[in-house]
Amino acid sequence: MTTTNIMSVDLEDYFCDLPFSEWENYESRVVTNTKSILELFERYNVTATFFTLGYIAEKHPELIEEIISKGHEISSHGYAHLDARNLNKTEFEQDFKKSLDILYSITHEKILGFRAPFFSINKKNLWVFDILKENIKYDSSIFPVKTPLYGIPDAIGHIYKISENNPLLESNSGDFFEIPPLALKFPFRNIPTAGGFYLRFLPVQLIELAIKKINRNDFPAMCYIHPKDLDPEMPKLPQYAWHYYWGLSNASSKFESLLKKFKFSSARDVLQI
Repeated sequence: MTTTNIMSVDLEDYFCDLPFSEWENYESRVVTNTKSILELFERYNVTATFFTLGYIAEKHPELIEEIISKGHEISSHGYAHLDARNLNKTEFEQDFKKSLDILYSITHEKILGFRAPFFSINKKNLWVFDILKENIKYDSSIFPVKTPLYGIPDAIGHIYKISENNPLLESNSGDFFEIPPLALKFPFRNIPTAGGFYLRFLPVQLIELAIKKINRNDFPAMCYIHPKDLDPEMPKLPQYAWHYYWGLSNASSKFESLLKKFKFSSARDVLQI
């Protein structure tokens, strides 16, 4: 039986890694790029979870309505793409709940999931789960890798129900899911293979291997893409390092090859919630 994996889109614009106060200085490209992704999904019969910035939904409600009309799921990516490691509880909760309110006002559906910008949940801010559990059903922020930017390398690498006392531990009795982005496990190190920069940088065969490996253990792979990852004409920003632009020219063909070879659906459908 073919495992159904989870496809997700971090719905943000190319400038959203910059400070929020600067965003209005840039011309949006998110609608055109997202429509390209929607066309690919339709071609390969894929439904996906769109982890959506409240800001993007506020600016482009018609895009959210189109995503919903095609059967995809809308979940939260926060409002202003804030790094949770730099926030206190009040700041995090305000940004998170603002996104939920905006997304609900457009979708008229309960928002079920969340992904922290920059995968910015670590061992020092696990208190975010106290807030998440009161409002949603799953999170997809704990990347079981070690990179210069983020990650918890010893975290669980497959979908699991979190323990009441420690979100990094599994519990059969829990009702809140953690869906870690895909990583290829080696004895010495886990290699991130879920998507985004890693899709653009790594050989697609390595990503395929990671999906096949986790599927052999009867777990779905959590993969992701940003609209900007498939935009070879993304404007050059002096604030951005080389890795923002690496592999943009052939990312679309690599992404399409994954959609051809594997079955994908949304987190909502895979979790059956």
